[in-house]
Amino acid sequence: MLKIRTLILCLLCTLLLTACSKGDAASAQPPAETAVPIEIVQAETPAPTHREEQQISISFSADAQPTAVPMTPAPTAEPTEIPTPEPTPEPTDTPVPMLGVLDGKFVDKFVTGSPVLTDTSYQSERVAIFITRVVDDSKTIADHTFNYFMADVYLQNMEDLRSAPAKSWEKKWDSGQDWLKNIAKANDAIFAVSGDFTLTRKQGLVTRNGEVLRAEHDPKYDVGVIYLDGHMETFTAQDTPVAELTSDPNVWQILGFGPELLDKDGQPKTSFNDPKSVSPANIRNAVGYFEPGHYCFVFVPAYKVRKDRTCLDMESLAKLMASLGCVRAYNLDGGGTADMYFNGKLVSDKGMGQTRRNHDIYYIPKV
Repeated sequence: MLKIRTLILCLLCTLLLTACSKGDAASAQPPAETAVPIEIVQAETPAPTHREEQQISISFSADAQPTAVPMTPAPTAEPTEIPTPEPTPEPTDTPVPMLGVLDGKFVDKFVTGSPVLTDTSYQSERVAIFITRVVDDSKTIADHTFNYFMADVYLQNMEDLRSAPAKSWEKKWDSGQDWLKNIAKANDAIFAVSGDFTLTRKQGLVTRNGEVLRAEHDPKYDVGVIYLDGHMETFTAQDTPVAELTSDPNVWQILGFGPELLDKDGQPKTSFNDPKSVSPANIRNAVGYFEPGHYCFVFVPAYKVRKDRTCLDMESLAKLMASLGCVRAYNLDGGGTADMYFNGKLVSDKGMGQTRRNHDIYYIPKV
């Protein structure tokens, strides 16, 4: 029995040795053809961390160099556009009226919006009027006490200084007659003064509100001229440039009667063209000029009682206009036709007002 087991074991060992020798012989022979490349794939690994995601993944093949395969980067967020803030507007001052011939001066005299009216003043966007009554007992202008009303006038547009006839401009030598107050109210005036009686003469330059009504010059009378650009000139009777004044579109008003009161340097004159002998003391009415757009109107009534000796003669009127600071001044018709009107009534009182009707007026209309 033992012999049989030993024999079987020996037989199995022999068979095993024979099989091993055949395998070694087969592995020693060369391969029949080139082996197919084998792709080596990286073994599954745990999920990469954020830092590892940024590494490059590499694939290999048996006969090729490693090829870098870039990872797709995460999209970059578009920058958020920050809107440019609107600039903060600079604070502005209180609106001022439009600027005209005054060239930006005296803006404090005007108001925006509705006009402001008091007993002695009127202010709007275009016009400012301030009226004062002065009693002068200094004896420097006249040798007696006198009084006068002065209207300090500021105009942005000279078209607001207008002229109106008592009835009509149709007759070149007569415009009818009416009281100052009536003519002023008919033209809706806030302020007015009596005119110059020029149309009672057959000669004499007359331009009103830019319209030439008469172009014949009277060589005995001085001439006053108000221009649309705001300035004023006066000419002696002998030096009046007639052709220039009647053709210049800048001429707005040509004033008659006269005389001129100041010389070209703004100094008071002492002798005058006086064809009507108006130089002795009388009730006075005059217009003065300071600078473009800035004027004054002066009315000198009798003082306390109607007596000419309490008024001014022409030389004293010239001194008064110079003392106010005027650089040009011109006498308008005086006596019983002279007066000043403001907001519905005459400024004079106690019997000092006018006793004659007017042919025309100079006035400023309400807004």
